[in-house]
Amino acid sequence: MLPTTSTEQGFSIEEATVRDLQLAFQRNQLSSKELVEFYLERIQTLNTDLKAVLEVNPDAVAQANIADQERKDKPHGSFSALHGIPILLKDNIATKDKLNTTAGSYALLGSVVPRDAGVVTRLRKAGAIILGKATLSEWSNFRSNNAPSGWCARGGQGKNPYSKGDPCGSSSGSAISVAANMVTVSLGTETNGSILCPSGYNSVVGIKPTVGLTSRAGVIPISPRQDTVGPICRTVSDAACVLETVVGIDTNDEATIEASKYVPEGGYSQFLREDGLSGKRLGVVRSYYNFGNGTFMHKTFQLHLETLRQRGALLVDNLKIDNIVEINMDQSEDIALEIEFKLALNAYLNDLVASPVRSLADVIEYNKNHSEQENLDEYDQDLMLESEKTNGFGETLNQALLNLKKLSQDGFEKLMIANKLDAVVIPFSRFSKILAIGGYPGIIVPAGYEEGVPFGICFGGLKGSEPKLIEIAYSFEQSTKIRKPPPIHKYFLVLMASTSVYASSFLQFIFLILLVTLSSVLPVATFSKEQFSIEEATVHDLQLAFQRNQLSSRKLVEFYLKRIQSLNPVLRGVLEVNPDALTQADNADQERKTKPQGPFSALHGIPILVKDNIATKDKLNTTAGSYALLGSVVPRDAGVVTRLRKAGAVILGKASLSEWSHYRSSNAPSGWSARGGQGKNPYTGDDPCGSSSGSAISVATNMVTVSIGTETDGSILCPSSYNSVVGIKPTVGLTSRAGVVPISPRQDTVGPICRTVSDAAYVLETIAGIDINDKATIEASKFVPKGGYAQFLRKDGLRGKRLGVVRVFFNSGDDAFLQETFQLHMSTLRQRGAVLVDNLNMDNINELSYDQSESIALDIEFKLALNAYLKDLVASPVRSLANVIAFNKKHSKLEKIDEYGQDLMLEAQKTSGIGKQLNGALLNMTRLSKNGFEKLMKRNKLDAVVAPFSSFSSILAIGGYPGVMVPAGYEKGAPFGICFGGLKGSEPKLIEIAYSFEQATKLRKPPPPIHKLKF
Repeated sequence: MLPTTSTEQGFSIEEATVRDLQLAFQRNQLSSKELVEFYLERIQTLNTDLKAVLEVNPDAVAQANIADQERKDKPHGSFSALHGIPILLKDNIATKDKLNTTAGSYALLGSVVPRDAGVVTRLRKAGAIILGKATLSEWSNFRSNNAPSGWCARGGQGKNPYSKGDPCGSSSGSAISVAANMVTVSLGTETNGSILCPSGYNSVVGIKPTVGLTSRAGVIPISPRQDTVGPICRTVSDAACVLETVVGIDTNDEATIEASKYVPEGGYSQFLREDGLSGKRLGVVRSYYNFGNGTFMHKTFQLHLETLRQRGALLVDNLKIDNIVEINMDQSEDIALEIEFKLALNAYLNDLVASPVRSLADVIEYNKNHSEQENLDEYDQDLMLESEKTNGFGETLNQALLNLKKLSQDGFEKLMIANKLDAVVIPFSRFSKILAIGGYPGIIVPAGYEEGVPFGICFGGLKGSEPKLIEIAYSFEQSTKIRKPPPIHKYFLVLMASTSVYASSFLQFIFLILLVTLSSVLPVATFSKEQFSIEEATVHDLQLAFQRNQLSSRKLVEFYLKRIQSLNPVLRGVLEVNPDALTQADNADQERKTKPQGPFSALHGIPILVKDNIATKDKLNTTAGSYALLGSVVPRDAGVVTRLRKAGAVILGKASLSEWSHYRSSNAPSGWSARGGQGKNPYTGDDPCGSSSGSAISVATNMVTVSIGTETDGSILCPSSYNSVVGIKPTVGLTSRAGVVPISPRQDTVGPICRTVSDAAYVLETIAGIDINDKATIEASKFVPKGGYAQFLRKDGLRGKRLGVVRVFFNSGDDAFLQETFQLHMSTLRQRGAVLVDNLNMDNINELSYDQSESIALDIEFKLALNAYLKDLVASPVRSLANVIAFNKKHSKLEKIDEYGQDLMLEAQKTSGIGKQLNGALLNMTRLSKNGFEKLMKRNKLDAVVAPFSSFSSILAIGGYPGVMVPAGYEKGAPFGICFGGLKGSEPKLIEIAYSFEQATKLRKPPPPIHKLKF
């Protein structure tokens, strides 16, 4: 769902021009802050698919606030047209701020520029808001002939918002973002076609200025002789506003001194005249109109030529450029650019304050050393290699330059002067080479759509002819008004329904983590006659809505897919979306239609996310968040997934996690994995806890109804506490672990993470039970109650329960808020009928705290269990822990080995399997559990213990005991939970207790909008 396009005062932002926005500012219908927030939401919604924005400026909202304050302080002040207007800059234009300037390449990530680019200095002076950096063809398409337009390593593949195909380049992101209303205006750069072509392809207006009219200082170069910086906007008027802001002398670019003679007094907006075509002589070179007679294009451009005549232009038709064949065949431009690129790039890199690379040779070497990051095997770097072979200034370059000058003078200039033309008119960007080699200006305007794909019409002239070109383009634009916004709603779910959210793309990891200031944009949460609200709806609510025909499973899945697309770029709760999710939803809807009286399970038609260490035999990957398992093929669904499918649940996708369930490195942060990036707590923007982080984040933010996590020690309980949701860590063996990437079969357990205790009970009763592939389920099946767990959802469930309070776990230090909160909770438990057995001590608590048996056992068990899991795979890049370690070393950048290491894996690899050391550790943990927790429970005849947070998790872990976490409050916005733990098989009692407490307190609340978080 796209963000609301209108303000509370009724002003519509979408497609608004600069002038519209300035009037709205004046009339108090809009603020710059509201405008920036709209675009941030729009970016968050669309950019995951379109890949137009590489980075968002974390200071954009602050800049907007300053602009608003300036207007408030000077209500009648004289402000520039761009004051308070957001602009995106192509990522080869330097900004001396928190944004990177990288030309889309990892080679320049972390480089420090000495100053703002000249055009940026002018934009800041005008009060424009630098919204961020737009994607581009990497190195402005001068790395490789084989890379597609709009692709760069850092940003991925940009997409045309009209066709989802080629956006053209290299200023692809600048055009896409403006076309899709992700920003008001943008800046691109052109050496040959890089403004004109993407503008034509994306139905926007682009101006390629005379070389030197705008400063190139601080722009990552190709050729100072051909490079130019210009606006890409939705209208000619906006482009004129931007152009008049960025033109002028810059002492850091000598070409601007000579070209300053072309800058008209009073700017370019004065040439926005509807009669601008009247009296203009326009040349038509028919060799560029080689469409078949009667074709759509032939008819369209004939109509456009007629429009030009009707508006008063004199068309000088059937012209020829004398040396057109020579221009098309000549290689002088290629020769010159190869030499100039090396010289200019080396000079730019040497001027940086800091940089990983200092020369073209360094860049080439970096690409070789980081071939996966840079897709070198697929796209190579042939242009850079050819450039590196050149030897700088000399006869070759001089001859090429002389030839280009001659071609321009004898061709285009001769044509213009001989026929006294004001401009030539050409379809598409076909004239870009001629304009490029001579440094001439051009402007492209939307001209139509062929089967939905946009194309433009270009007007080109001699140096300094921008005033005439703007008159011509504006008059044509106003008489035709062809531009229309892209069909965003039509394509909105295509990507999400057909591929994974990340498509295993490391490129998106870098891009997405930069969206840290985005506001949340949420899909409509209501459907149908009685406006059923999906957000925060329970499983029971949804089933009633199905029965009442207020909702379908398809609509529910679509809601979550949109929600994921909106929120997941920031929060990283979802690793992959199931391309078959909508099909599964349709099947569920059809089953209910075929059998209106059912009976169906509670989870029938309900979407669920499973942690990415739980195998699904479908189109989803199962990787534990690691690239090492990407492409592996599992032999079958995990046992719990088999039960979910049988119940009719919709497998929505895979949730992110701490990589390898946090058993690769003790240094990696919770919620981080190489494939998914850093998961974020939706309440605080920081630690989500782990390892089932994504399962908790996604449920907390209503990206799914329910989810499944796994726990070895704290990995369900802790993220549930941190993200204000309910988590059940079942008795080990109650749920099958078959098909789960393991740590320890002795401690591993699979359980639900949901927003309510009732939902968690429904999920638990669906997945509990015998699985012949996990022998532990046979023994534990005695704990599964007849009739399931939902029968224990009793509001009076606390009545008569004996709850133990071990005060050592309630040591909140000087935190008075937490002390008071948990005292209130104790009172609530008593008021609901529980007997609190307070001030208990666990006899061996000190020994439990310091004992290393769990760590010793887990190291040994992890190696044994993982090797067995990997060998059972049908196909896999790795077949042992040793293989995984080697993969990580080989792909150290992908896996962030230098930053996080893999110490836990290395320690596990040193172990020698079952033996005296393991047996001793297991015996010790059995003793600790019996003499500690079990003794406490039995001696005091307890039904459960109550503990804050997940402080009790290790005690529950080493003994295989169950626990339930319920939201308990928020300290300065950060959630925390209360945990109820019991002996093996005590889930019925724990559910009674947890449900009764939940219903008495009802503390859970949804997270705040993302833009309010501090990342």
